Amino acid sequence: MEYSFNTFFGFEKDLMAHPEMLIFAALLTPILLALPIALVGWVFRKIKLNMYIINVLLYTLMFTFLLGILTIFVLYFITDRNGIKLAYCWLTVFAGMFFFCLMNEKTITKMFTDWSKIIEEKDKLSK
Repeated sequence: MEYSFNTFFGFEKDLMAHPEMLIFAALLTPILLALPIALVGWVFRKIKLNMYIINVLLYTLMFTFLLGILTIFVLYFITDRNGIKLAYCWLTVFAGMFFFCLMNEKTITKMFTDWSKIIEEKDKLSK
């Protein structure tokens, strides 16, 4: 049996009829997934469990939101507006962001920690 890239988990007809709906899905999916993951992260922090995978998932959703929606907009307005291809492109961006965040979680966390320290120092100096 051969895999066809003209299928997408049973949503082929919807994606081909309304490819613009993928823009909304690409925009809302990371936001809607970040809310329950942040809640789970809050619980993990309260019971002092390891936050590595939660941080990876939150960073993945944040970067996918920022870069994934940009990618979808560019591809939507430049290419042939094939919803199935756009969905696969968004999934590729999501998977790439996941592996990037998986490998660089410590660096990203340190970057945000350093930024928060700089902002705190700047606020103290301005007062």
